[in-house]
Amino acid sequence: MNKFKYLLLAASLFASNAVFTSCDDGDDDNTANPAEEVVKASKKHDTAILLCTFGSTFKESIKTYDATLADFQNAFPDADIYLSFTSRTCVNRVEAETGIARYQPDLWLQALGNAGYKKVAVQSLHIIPGEEYLSLMNTDVKKKFMIESFPSVQVVKSPCLVYDKEDVEAVAKVLYSHYSDKLADNKNILLLMGHGNPDKNYNANTKYTETEEAMQALAANKNVFVGTVDYGDMLFWPEEGEPNEECVYSKLTKYCEDHNLKPEEITISLAPFMSIAGDHAHNDLWGIEEGDDFSAAAPNADACWRLKLLKMGFKIDTKESHNGSLENCKIIGLGDYDAVRQIWVNHLKALYNDAEAWETGEDYQ
Repeated sequence: MNKFKYLLLAASLFASNAVFTSCDDGDDDNTANPAEEVVKASKKHDTAILLCTFGSTFKESIKTYDATLADFQNAFPDADIYLSFTSRTCVNRVEAETGIARYQPDLWLQALGNAGYKKVAVQSLHIIPGEEYLSLMNTDVKKKFMIESFPSVQVVKSPCLVYDKEDVEAVAKVLYSHYSDKLADNKNILLLMGHGNPDKNYNANTKYTETEEAMQALAANKNVFVGTVDYGDMLFWPEEGEPNEECVYSKLTKYCEDHNLKPEEITISLAPFMSIAGDHAHNDLWGIEEGDDFSAAAPNADACWRLKLLKMGFKIDTKESHNGSLENCKIIGLGDYDAVRQIWVNHLKALYNDAEAWETGEDYQ
């Protein structure tokens, strides 16, 4: 009897394993990896370029991503270009709402390797070299793709937007050029919202301070400030509960004191220091669904920056805002500037034709 039960259990386990194995490894073209079919239909060259960004569910971002894709297609006509979202939530929602398949980097990379590409260039469209960037380059690209899966494929890893001092200065010049007329008047302020990494151990957060300093070096009135939505010290109001020198509230109040101005005399222009005008720009910065009642929007309240600034007494320039609806949105993300997108393109150009910049997983074994 015990032997019969054993044989029955073994047969059951074998059958179950066969079922799950068929789900995992069966139709490689579709079920296992949806990116496989896209890559097979698109492959025209031996080199692929994978553009990687966090992603967005806002439809306005499509034009920004399309412009970025076009820039890289024009700059690298001998390569096939693909765009990846590192956020699974963004991938699923965008495909459901628009039918556009973005997929995550690991799926694209696996598909590119299986398709037989000899070279794969990975271009980060992140802003700072923070957590998302490091995870992409060190885990998805280096560890999983290069070392574990396709050690013979040549790979080049191209950096994010503000990777070094030259990048910071280049971005600062683009933004200053756009806002220079306003910044010539000390009664105008440009306030930029970056994302930031919550973990203070990431030195990448210093890129926001460096950008602020670079722009203040260009603006005679030093009326440019950068804050974040996710890095404690550079929030509008710090997590610790008391204002510090780096928080947005302190920077603005000090500016008023230094220039002997009242908030009511100052107009603030708001803009995202992010690649696209997405969720943070619409909700955390402008508060598209929060209306215009700022009575409860204290500096430490759970409210958008726009309402907090109005509560403090500042005026807000609404020319580049969401204008009350997504259809009339005029918010400008960094990726909407031709010159900013060119910085990403130039990053890859500097590496693309340099034979020593390409490496394989075999180099790490």
